[in-house]
Amino acid sequence: MRDSKFCAYTNLFGEDRHVRHFLNIFKSKKKQETTRPGGLSSDELKRRVNEIGKGKKVNIVRVQYDGTPEDHPVSVQILAIRDDYFTGNIVNVERSIKQELNDKLVYVKGGGGNIDFYYNDGDILSIEEDIDEKIIHEMNEDQILEILDALDLNESVMISYYDKHKGGVMNGTGELVEKNVAEKTFKVKLNLLNDIELDEPKTVSLCLDTDSVLDLEVVI
Repeated sequence: MRDSKFCAYTNLFGEDRHVRHFLNIFKSKKKQETTRPGGLSSDELKRRVNEIGKGKKVNIVRVQYDGTPEDHPVSVQILAIRDDYFTGNIVNVERSIKQELNDKLVYVKGGGGNIDFYYNDGDILSIEEDIDEKIIHEMNEDQILEILDALDLNESVMISYYDKHKGGVMNGTGELVEKNVAEKTFKVKLNLLNDIELDEPKTVSLCLDTDSVLDLEVVI
């Protein structure tokens, strides 16, 4: 006759093995790479993201399961680069302007927030640095200083500049309220920004040494 202690231990270990086997069924397995037709491989995408670098604005074109590119690219600013994925913040310049006008409003249209893009999802057809990020002063600095020197304070102007925070080009109309040609700095009080009429004028401070000023004109 079997020893009762032996049977107890056998049942105990048998049950333990059964429990472990049961739990293993639910353990998550590493996600396999499934690149869609035309999509970048995980290695290609990871290399490209690291080449562009953190903090840059990029346009991402995703591809559907049948290899058809999506109609509109997604514009994001790269916030973090990890081993398996990168995180991007949706860029929408007009949406940012409208929310600044009234911080109680949240504009759902156009999207927003952060997205994690996993390299092995295989759903990205292309990722390119946004053209705004590659802007070099389109207007010669000496020309801007010459115009600035000739302008009087409170004179109406049109200005185009790159906003690093919003990740896009801003086109505005307003008044020149301050200037220092020697220091290459000036301030413009805007009442129209990217075709959006501002409820309250917004004053922007710009420095030619650190900011990308693309154009400055007198409103006649």
